[in-house]
Amino acid sequence: MDGWFGVELSPGAKKDEIIKRLLSAFADEWVAGYYYMYTALAVKGPHAETISEIFMKEAEEEIGKHAKMIAERLQDFDVDPPRDFAKLYEISGCKYPPLPEDPYDVDGFIIAAVKAEICAIKAYKELFDLTHGTDPATEELAEDLLRDETRHRTELVNLLTKEGIERLKRELG
Repeated sequence: MDGWFGVELSPGAKKDEIIKRLLSAFADEWVAGYYYMYTALAVKGPHAETISEIFMKEAEEEIGKHAKMIAERLQDFDVDPPRDFAKLYEISGCKYPPLPEDPYDVDGFIIAAVKAEICAIKAYKELFDLTHGTDPATEELAEDLLRDETRHRTELVNLLTKEGIERLKRELG
């Protein structure tokens, strides 16, 4: 038993690895939230207002929902998120892809976000696999986050122009 209320883990659960991945996921959500907010403020062009609204909503969900859910699970383990904001980027498992220099390169901003979502999907799938059958609460959290990140990726891909989709395919290989 750990934390204030205790954490029920089955034998074989890798508690230290679970905590490490939760901390990394918390950092990922803050980093993504920052970059999504930056995109919302920086993007320019004919559809900038719509794109800005979408990215601001995404930023709010990454920080206000996802990071909060992860922080609550960390508290179950009696672990606090990093106090030093600079530490977040350091422990982030999904370093955010570079953003375009050109504020009119809307597809470039969206492609960076799609790549970030792909990394998040991979990270939550790995967390799910790590906790499956040994840590039901974290397993369920990973499943919920995986569902949200998959939806985000799909919504972002749907914003791309035809040329943007081709560009994404080239960049992903």
